[in-house]
Amino acid sequence: MARNNRRRSRIDSNDLAGYGSVAHGTVNIDRAARGLGASKTEVRQALRQAQAAQSNTFYRRISGKSEGDSTEGTSMRGMLQAAFGRGPRGGAVDARAAAQSLGVSTGTVRRWAAGTQKPSPSRLASIRQAARQVTTTKRGRRSATADFRASAKGSQALKGGSKIWVSGEQGVGGADQGYARDRRVATTISPSEIEAMLRAYEDGGDSGLRDWMTSFFDGKYVEGWDFVTIDDFGIGIPE
Repeated sequence: MARNNRRRSRIDSNDLAGYGSVAHGTVNIDRAARGLGASKTEVRQALRQAQAAQSNTFYRRISGKSEGDSTEGTSMRGMLQAAFGRGPRGGAVDARAAAQSLGVSTGTVRRWAAGTQKPSPSRLASIRQAARQVTTTKRGRRSATADFRASAKGSQALKGGSKIWVSGEQGVGGADQGYARDRRVATTISPSEIEAMLRAYEDGGDSGLRDWMTSFFDGKYVEGWDFVTIDDFGIGIPE
């Protein structure tokens, strides 16, 4: 069901959800533009931003890098963390790895991460590219799943199973049946199912993980369950 057509100062995923599935990228651009009183360009941009946010959510939850910014490009510290990992002593960014890769000092990297200094346009482009590659390449996604497997939470889940939860607008029929609403749902997940989830992300990226989650909840939670938005998800107890 479409939302009211009052013009918003900024279109977000909740606005778009009235015109199709943001999670699946099936928003009807023409209807959304008319209903929201916005241009098609604005709607497309909002959809790209919503999908970038979803991609970051997937990456952060799989890798455990809570600030990692691979796709939105709004956080310098987040992009550095995504591209080069955390510091060996618990710092937000591995300054040494970033410095070696980018040809600058560790102090410069730390100032970038702190926001007290900005990189040159060429180095910013290199940082953005390196950050994007952690989700757009199979090698990058395998690194993220390796982080999950090596973590205490991931190791425990892969041995004894756990819970999987998803927050967002969802329900039977997804965007098509009118039963979707904003909620959090959870169900059990076995070690073999977690491995299947990780493989889906490695092989198919965001769409692979989204399709796996749709199939999983359809088969194990409620038949016909589907997602309009996926705002957050995780393995274990929701944070």
